[in-house]
Amino acid sequence: MGDQRQIETAEENIATEEKTAMKKKHSLSFLWIFFGVCAACVCALLYTAFYGSFRKGVENLRTSPVETENGVTFLYQYSYLLYRDMYNKVNNTNLSYSELFMQPAEGKEWIHDETSQEYQELYAENTGEYDALVSCSNYLNDHFSQLESSFAQMNLYYDYLAEDLSTGEILTNLSSPEISLADQYFYLSFEFDESGNVSIGSTVKGNNATIIRKYANEVMRNLSLENLTKDFGVEGQPSSLYTISMPTNFRITFCIAQNDWQQMWEEDYINLPGGGYVYDGYSLYEAYRYSGSANLYLIFLGLLFLAALFLPVSKKESFGSLKLYRIPAEAVLVLMVMLISLSDVTVVELVMNVADGSYQKGFEAYMPAVAARLLVLTLNLLALGLLFFGAWYGGTCFRLVRELGIKRYIKERSVIYRIFPFLKTRFLEVYDALNHFDVTKSAKKLIWKVVLINGVILLIISSFWVSGLFIVVIYSVVLYFILKKYISGIQKKYSILLGYINRIAEGNLNGNMTEDLGVFEPLKPQLIRIQRGFRKAVEEGVKSQKMKSELITNVSHDLKTPLTAIITYINLLKDENLTEEQRREYLDTLERKSNRLKVLIEDLFEVSKASTGNITLNFVKVDIMNLVKQVLFEWSDKLEEAGLDLRLNLTDEKVVLSLDSQKTYRIYENLVGNIVKYAMPGTRVYINGFRIDDTVVITLKNISAQEIHVEAKQLTERFIRGDASRNTEGSGLGLAIARSFTELQNGRLELEVDGDLFKVTTTWKIDTKQPQD
Repeated sequence: MGDQRQIETAEENIATEEKTAMKKKHSLSFLWIFFGVCAACVCALLYTAFYGSFRKGVENLRTSPVETENGVTFLYQYSYLLYRDMYNKVNNTNLSYSELFMQPAEGKEWIHDETSQEYQELYAENTGEYDALVSCSNYLNDHFSQLESSFAQMNLYYDYLAEDLSTGEILTNLSSPEISLADQYFYLSFEFDESGNVSIGSTVKGNNATIIRKYANEVMRNLSLENLTKDFGVEGQPSSLYTISMPTNFRITFCIAQNDWQQMWEEDYINLPGGGYVYDGYSLYEAYRYSGSANLYLIFLGLLFLAALFLPVSKKESFGSLKLYRIPAEAVLVLMVMLISLSDVTVVELVMNVADGSYQKGFEAYMPAVAARLLVLTLNLLALGLLFFGAWYGGTCFRLVRELGIKRYIKERSVIYRIFPFLKTRFLEVYDALNHFDVTKSAKKLIWKVVLINGVILLIISSFWVSGLFIVVIYSVVLYFILKKYISGIQKKYSILLGYINRIAEGNLNGNMTEDLGVFEPLKPQLIRIQRGFRKAVEEGVKSQKMKSELITNVSHDLKTPLTAIITYINLLKDENLTEEQRREYLDTLERKSNRLKVLIEDLFEVSKASTGNITLNFVKVDIMNLVKQVLFEWSDKLEEAGLDLRLNLTDEKVVLSLDSQKTYRIYENLVGNIVKYAMPGTRVYINGFRIDDTVVITLKNISAQEIHVEAKQLTERFIRGDASRNTEGSGLGLAIARSFTELQNGRLELEVDGDLFKVTTTWKIDTKQPQD
């Protein structure tokens, strides 16, 4: 019992220690958060205290957008647009810009009439004068037409008054042609005299009239019509067809009233014509941005981050076991990147709207000014405090790098590290799929997979805003090396494939292709088949060449034997001392040898015509079983003389086929004759005939007198004989003729040799549409 009590006491002590340790950790966590909140609030107060300095800096930086070189440039060019409107109104015409500003030389009034004979002649000559005329005309019309597209925008911000100094005619967007200089914030006029010389009006108003006058002088000097069209001459000289005419007796005034300007300035800047915000000065936002507000925010952010990261705590205390700080490393990184990115837009706009009073004016519509001011300051401090506390929290999370070490921290806190094996496996799968995709099949699915993966990566990168540019560079470098490796791999596989093809082209048909060809792998079976096909063709060619040689030898032998005998017996017959009996004997031999030579030549002609298809077939109805019986009846005596025992087993069914009776008779005559010549005397000969559905099969089997050393397939070749010594009488064409005649009639003749057993099978198709009698 005492031991049990001690154990329970020890367990209680351990539990108490764990609770105490946990309380200390929670106490540390609470205390650290409290320090962070206090530090963030102090930084927020200090940062807010600088709003007055930011506002003072803004006043020094901020300039009026209308007092820029771009602004004055556009106003001067609008003078040309308004002069054309004025000219057409006064003279009741509708001249284009080129017709107005390109004055024809004396006698060249036709230059603006494309239908005139002189213009057509100039066009036909296609000289530099024509090019200069067309180029200058097109440029003036296009340039001022583009300005017309932004004129309506200019009309929103500027008042203008155009005057024809000769007639007193007026064009204006004012309700009254009278302009009170005292009420104007901006005032600028351009005056063209009777010679087209331009000057600035005596009065110029604006925030900085000197700057406005300077810009106006530069624009008048650089953007005169002569300067705009100076590149459209002939070999560096002005065209002789026209001269450039400036506006004359014309004054144009641009102005902005004080009240209108204050409205525009509250909108931060005015949207000048020409597309987008065209100005050289600072807008209100830009002025606050460059006043140091963003930089100071980043300084406070960095100080809080470093303080949380390096402020000393007891070595016994650890932040690693607190769940509050055990967030993934990527989340902390994203948090810090977001806090830094906010400096360029969100924080600057916060400072601008608080310091400039915009937020306060918005709240004053619902509450007193004092309450609105307090509310804005409170919300400002709260927003800044949250941002600064985010830096403190990020620094605290990164303290684990000091406690665990960079390697252990990445292993335990990085989500990417944890899923890296999975990502690596998937990446290798996609890479392998790219490296081994079947080029004979559609690659749409694979392409979509690659596009989606790349899209996800780019989406992640784009979420980092400005910082994403650095990641894009890294991603592009990595992608470059991946693509380089991939393309190098394809090139290497292609080299292997090309080498294999070259070996085949050079005649090496025995090589093996065992290498992995990647995307070219589907071509491997095709190339192997080509290699085998070439090898078979070569073997067939060699075999054919050998057969040609044997053919020549066999033909020479089989023709020479009877010819020699004929010549010999003719010489013997020349002997006058021969008896009548000897003479008759010699003549019988001559007749026999001549007939053999005749049969040999006829057989040679027959097989030649059959192999080339140059033979006429006369198809008639033939009872195939009866035809075989007729052949056997004709050869019955010779079969008996050869000592062969015929065993006939033909179906009693009448089988009528559409065949050439003479050629079919010759087939079975040759087959039976072959048996008589080569069958072993005293053996049985089996001839069977039967029908299977729409097929007739007739087989002939016998035992050869000599062992057959020739393959069954070769026996149907020309001049191939079963006895290699060629002692028996025959041409060696019998089986070749039989096979050719059979195939010409859509039949099939097959030989089988098994030791001394010789078997011939002929197969015929029955025309089922033809009635059987």
